[in-house]
Amino acid sequence: MITSILFDFGGTLDSDGQHWLDRFYRIYDQIGLSHIPKERIKEAFYWADTALEADPGIRTAGFRLMMERHAHLQFEKLGLNDPKREAEAAAAFYRPSEKVLHRNRRILERLRQVGLRMGVVSNFYGNVETLCEEAGFKPCFSVILDSLLIGLKKPDPKLFQLALDRLNAQASQAVFVGDSFERDIVPAKALGMTTFWMAGNRNQAPPDPSKVDKILHSLEDLPPLIQSLRSGVPV
Repeated sequence: MITSILFDFGGTLDSDGQHWLDRFYRIYDQIGLSHIPKERIKEAFYWADTALEADPGIRTAGFRLMMERHAHLQFEKLGLNDPKREAEAAAAFYRPSEKVLHRNRRILERLRQVGLRMGVVSNFYGNVETLCEEAGFKPCFSVILDSLLIGLKKPDPKLFQLALDRLNAQASQAVFVGDSFERDIVPAKALGMTTFWMAGNRNQAPPDPSKVDKILHSLEDLPPLIQSLRSGVPV
């Protein structure tokens, strides 16, 4: 009997399976910076990630401020002094996410109303609880684990087990929903959880299909699948 659901945050709750870096590749094209090689964008993206992890001020930042800061750091690393395009890049990221977050709040509320216990397990900058509160998710979650605050990072199975312990759930009673095959699906399946891979609009098979119980293209796919599982119908 499924009693609990754990979610990744970035790429799972704020978008339908779209990795942040992939989104920024498209955004640089959209704002007229397609001449910048993907390798440089990737380097700037992960440099910004590291800088945010080291910034205590980000721990109380909401989604817009976080992404404005992320875009600023990327532009800084790329040597770009273009405030207009920088603002466009941040907005092109946070505006679609805000729509998805708003939609997903209603989905999470429906799942909570049928008695499911839920939580978030995310590699983040220390502000994932702030983001959950801002999005209206917090009342739905019994546990919110942010890697920076816990001192563990996915795919470390200890982080997943800690979430299960705080939910008072066995792995066999829990579903994990995440967009990263390596960081979300593999460790969750190793613990014995049911795994839903948020693949978005990617028409690709998972690297190892045996580790994925179901592919999702949107969080809207989740409620009927959970209902089937709780009714004893294989997904």
